[in-house]
Amino acid sequence: MSGRWWALVVSLAVVSAAVGAGAALLIKQNDDAATTAAQVAVVANVTELAQDEQTIERGESQQSTPVEAESTRQVAPAAEPSQESSAPETATDQPSVSQSSASDDSPPDQSGQSDDQPYESQQVEAQQDLQEAQARPEEPPDSSADMPSAASASISPGTIAQGESFAVTVKAEDATAVAATLLRRSWSLSEVAPGVWWVIVPVPRDSEIGATELVIDLYGEGGVWLDAITSQLVVLANTAPFEEITLGGTGTSLDPAEVARDIAVRFEQHTAVTGPPRWSGPWILPVEGEVTGVFGSQRSYDGVLSDQWHHGHDIAAQHGDPILAPAPGTVVWTGDLVLHGMGVIIDHGAGVYSGYWHMSLIAVREGVEVEPGDYLGNIGTTGLSTGPHLHWEVIIQGIDVDPVQWTTEDQPPLPPVLEATADTLE
Repeated sequence: MSGRWWALVVSLAVVSAAVGAGAALLIKQNDDAATTAAQVAVVANVTELAQDEQTIERGESQQSTPVEAESTRQVAPAAEPSQESSAPETATDQPSVSQSSASDDSPPDQSGQSDDQPYESQQVEAQQDLQEAQARPEEPPDSSADMPSAASASISPGTIAQGESFAVTVKAEDATAVAATLLRRSWSLSEVAPGVWWVIVPVPRDSEIGATELVIDLYGEGGVWLDAITSQLVVLANTAPFEEITLGGTGTSLDPAEVARDIAVRFEQHTAVTGPPRWSGPWILPVEGEVTGVFGSQRSYDGVLSDQWHHGHDIAAQHGDPILAPAPGTVVWTGDLVLHGMGVIIDHGAGVYSGYWHMSLIAVREGVEVEPGDYLGNIGTTGLSTGPHLHWEVIIQGIDVDPVQWTTEDQPPLPPVLEATADTLE
């Protein structure tokens, strides 16, 4: 590998970004428990790229987490909290990869999966964990608490893999706010009809596999905590294949500030829940072509193993082929980034955003409403890319998930009250 190309790798540090089949920067979620009071009206936990030792400062996060301790749940958080957050790190002096040894061709463990335990065995154990958890008797609620009447919750799908997402629907007539907490992250539910609350929860790619609990907190007038509902679900391992990418060629160093901007545009600046879901049913593919990279895969670059995963779904096509909107939404960003090149970001409502990268031409502007099949632009190879392709991302309030799930019947379902009107909601 030439010295100039290594300069490029060193300057990126997270070069499992947009190269080859169109990878993307790793955003590793923060697994530390929240330590401050949280507002249930703002969602999502801080994200963190645990890589090398340099950090790009983000500023204030729009998320917060309900306090976990029962003794501190009695009053809901204040209306406008602020919480410091850490941003993805980028290193400019050392490459963020490790050389694989000749005796070990497997990628490093990022999914909580043992190297010497078969995948099928882990799935069986995960199902057994769930059955055991469901068999445990539930503790009776505190009779002195002001319990809401007829509160219930459902999740779908109930068994999901790392990097997928699911819907939570809660019926609680007496609640004025509802929050769901999974794996130390909290999500605010929206009231989609009187007494019906709903949200889509993403499961980060680096989540631990196995049985886990989803805790749903109900709040009443004045922010007083009323009750909690606990549901069991299983997180399965992501089974994306290992991908080998050949870079070759030469490159020049990239401005760290531009790398930070690339991250911020995709994972920080477009996270808000701006309204109800705009879609109804599975999405369509934005382009037809050969799949050259899948979500969640680990990669090597010129034989050097990366410690990151691929953020999106890559589809190779001819230069200039049209890219289509897969679902209804509003174009909220268009422009050019140093790693991902020319791109478009669409807000689909409910905190769900999709991104389209490495384009050669952008045919829409910010503020335009799009429907499935509308023309967004053309396939290209802008940014850090080795050939014409589309890098397609779906990011839910700052957490990247597998776009392919959104094209299948396993997509997180809408509540019945929204199914008939989701594509026409303002």
